[in-house]
Amino acid sequence: MVDMKASGPDSLKLYTYRELPIGGVSIGMDPAGRKTGLWRYNRPSFVEKIPPCEKYCPLGNWIQKFIAETGDNRIEEAWHTLKLENPFPGVCGRVCPHPCEESCNRKDLDGSISIRNLERFIASYFFDRLYVPTLTKAEEPKEIAVIGSGPAGLSFSYFAALMGHKITIFESRPVLGGIPRFGIPAYRLPREILDKEISDILSLCVEVRTNCQIGKDLSTREVMGFSGVFIATGAHQAKPLGIPGEDLPGVCRGWDILQTLHKEEGITTGMEAIVIGGGNVAMDVARSLIRKGYQVRVIYRRTRQEMPAFQEEIAEAEEEGVEFSYLLSPVSISSDDAKGLRLECQRMELKGVDASGRPMPVSVRGDYRSFPAAKIVVATGEAGDLSYLPNDFKSQDGVLWTNALGQTSVPHVFAGGDMTEIPRTVAEAIGSGKRSAIAMDAFFKGRDLSSLSFPMTMREYLGIVEKKDNGRELAKLEDMATAYCLLDRRNPSPAKVPLSERISSFTEVNGGYSQREAIAEAQRCLSCGHCKMCGNCYLFCPDAAVKLSPDGTQYYINYDYCKGCGICQNECPVGAVISESEKE
Repeated sequence: MVDMKASGPDSLKLYTYRELPIGGVSIGMDPAGRKTGLWRYNRPSFVEKIPPCEKYCPLGNWIQKFIAETGDNRIEEAWHTLKLENPFPGVCGRVCPHPCEESCNRKDLDGSISIRNLERFIASYFFDRLYVPTLTKAEEPKEIAVIGSGPAGLSFSYFAALMGHKITIFESRPVLGGIPRFGIPAYRLPREILDKEISDILSLCVEVRTNCQIGKDLSTREVMGFSGVFIATGAHQAKPLGIPGEDLPGVCRGWDILQTLHKEEGITTGMEAIVIGGGNVAMDVARSLIRKGYQVRVIYRRTRQEMPAFQEEIAEAEEEGVEFSYLLSPVSISSDDAKGLRLECQRMELKGVDASGRPMPVSVRGDYRSFPAAKIVVATGEAGDLSYLPNDFKSQDGVLWTNALGQTSVPHVFAGGDMTEIPRTVAEAIGSGKRSAIAMDAFFKGRDLSSLSFPMTMREYLGIVEKKDNGRELAKLEDMATAYCLLDRRNPSPAKVPLSERISSFTEVNGGYSQREAIAEAQRCLSCGHCKMCGNCYLFCPDAAVKLSPDGTQYYINYDYCKGCGICQNECPVGAVISESEKE
């Protein structure tokens, strides 16, 4: 008889994971000869997906990296990561509408990561330190003129200077800052925050010429003589309502009143003011007037649901006592002996949609309502002043034409910010400045601009990280093993100044995170689509096909032994493993 022996592992021995015979070894096959990968019909692989927060950030912040660094208490590294892509983290940490948070995968679990508050914390942590970045030396530095010093112009200057070019900013006002300085009230954005971040930009040897209006103090022809020009003069011309009486004394424009109201002395107790419009300028005007003692009413021709203003701004305006009257459209303004002015409005109703796809307000015949007021502010939109530009620039209705990279119809001239066709937010303006800086640098190098792809980030353009395929998959919650995520509610928003105090001053309303709170909040990040070396794939692989690289920085798969069971994909907390049908 043949002596039969078990070919598997010794049932009397307690094996460790590394000692346990697996695969072909269990039936007595020499490990060198077992190619169990030949059984595979699905092929897993490690990928780097796009985190939704980064995909929907208008300026391309390296969000996942600076949050991970914050969570590890590496605050200085997080600061450098932030400033690589955004010269205004302190500004954005206060006024950005944070679409990154709306798209955060954790939103559907226990609340999105408070990305804006983390950005604000990092900027505040280094408020007393000048940011000194590593500059890139351009092979042939070019002299570039920047017209306008709002967030688009300043951001362009920052990124172009980082790439080694010589920048001169031309600003018609005595100081730099644009909308953040003259249009956003101090209760939302303290001026010292803006000043600090502008000083970081100017430290890059950026030259500034204030009180210099193009077309008046300096000819357009002279400016166009620079190797490159970036135009970012904003949109400051109010669009008229086209109704009788809008030129009466006491009727003013939203942009005009925001520049002066916070400087006015005294409180106007009990006087009534009406703000016409539903955007962010209207909310800023209404909340500023409340702080000057006015009783404020906002008139809007659609409903609250259609208001373009940020929802949190609307909510805070309501908290502070602003009244809202919806579905009303102004038809005339007249003098009122008792109050000074009277606004006549027609009742509206929503029927169908307009060309932009928004619900269309239609007048209700014979239904009117009037309101007395001492002051009426028109805040229904602004347009850019392009009168100083030659006719070879394409534009329409106060908007300067550019391609997706910011290049105008004049090849060496780029443009960005509110004077172009982009959403009017600080983050979008910064993003437009960055795109144009990268595209202009490529233009100087003679590159085909059509070869530049989105998203355009400094980390990829400067080669700090490898340029990824733009077809990368978006990291989705359903692809992640969320069982490994401990539910941990979002840290509460920092305390606000008490209502009784905030409505009587322009002191900043919202507070910020402490270091402890910021670290705790950052540690909630799921690291969507990015391997965080947790080791699940390595530990759960039944064939020991997942290997650790010699330098210990990443995992890889030995396909000689991988049978494509998919366990690594199923157990990946971040969704960084995909499985595809094996190609023949």
